[in-house]
Amino acid sequence: MKDLAPVEKKHRFTASIVLDLVLGFITCGIYYLFIQHRQIHAVNDMLGFAKYDFMKWVLLTLITCGLYHLYHEFMMDRDIIAIINGNENEPWYCLFLTALGLPMIGDAIMQQHINE
Repeated sequence: MKDLAPVEKKHRFTASIVLDLVLGFITCGIYYLFIQHRQIHAVNDMLGFAKYDFMKWVLLTLITCGLYHLYHEFMMDRDIIAIINGNENEPWYCLFLTALGLPMIGDAIMQQHINE
């Protein structure tokens, strides 16, 4: 049996932002669940511990009619920015986009940082 080369940690959570956006729009947002799952694991990996949980996000977002998602997006982007020493105002931009009903654009910004 052939041994598979381990996936480099850096490339494990990279994704095509354009493909994510297209698939998200084609599937009417259902693909967005996969994007969130991947990004939650990526941020936990970047932090080095499990701060975010996919099922917690799903349940609290449903219970609060989407309000928890605003908080979740802000906190995840804040953690990414803290890790990469980026623009401190960016979490507010993502929060604003999510509040306007454009969470996939905010996630595209976060995915760009994850890809780097």
